[in-house]
Amino acid sequence: MIALGVIEDNEVISRTLRDFFREDPEIRITSMASHVDEFYQQEGEQPQVLLLDLMLPYRNGMDCITEICSRYPGVSIIIHSVADDQESIFKCLCHGAQSYLTKGETLDRIRETILLTHGGGSLMSVEIARKVVDFFGTRAASVTAQVQPEDMGLNPREQWVVNLILDGLSYKMVASEMGVSINTVRKHIKSVYRKLNINTSMELARLYHRQR
Repeated sequence: MIALGVIEDNEVISRTLRDFFREDPEIRITSMASHVDEFYQQEGEQPQVLLLDLMLPYRNGMDCITEICSRYPGVSIIIHSVADDQESIFKCLCHGAQSYLTKGETLDRIRETILLTHGGGSLMSVEIARKVVDFFGTRAASVTAQVQPEDMGLNPREQWVVNLILDGLSYKMVASEMGVSINTVRKHIKSVYRKLNINTSMELARLYHRQR
């Protein structure tokens, strides 16, 4: 069962999430707080996935992403915020968040995002995805991923996954190309991130450019 942490200062949203996941067979809320420092003070099971608001009391959630990743190694962060400007989105993703949802998404969509993000994937609101595509569209079209395994310390299958991801393929498309399941692709991605000490595909792209 996935251990879910929630940092959210809106009491209505917090209560709604708690009620929704109360009897969920796959997700269990293990900690809930209204701001980051309160979350740190709570004892208990380390979260595997963290649903994080940005506009919080005392400290903005965006400024705490790197710190949270350091305190809870391996945690997958999902941003859940009203902020949908490009600057906020890319700062969060570059700092280590895996998924980004704007508030207003359905509870089922939030649940789907938690499950997929825990499995190594990444989900975003349609609006957010469009902003990402708009921002990276021209750059992605000019990138040909031909990273050499010896340059990044990956085994051949991990390298194959990296090349396909950098070529712009989705996890589903990568799975089809390699003839494996999406879960296998996610396991490869998790291994790649662990070996390279990164958390997002954007960090992978930046690392690739530095290697080149």
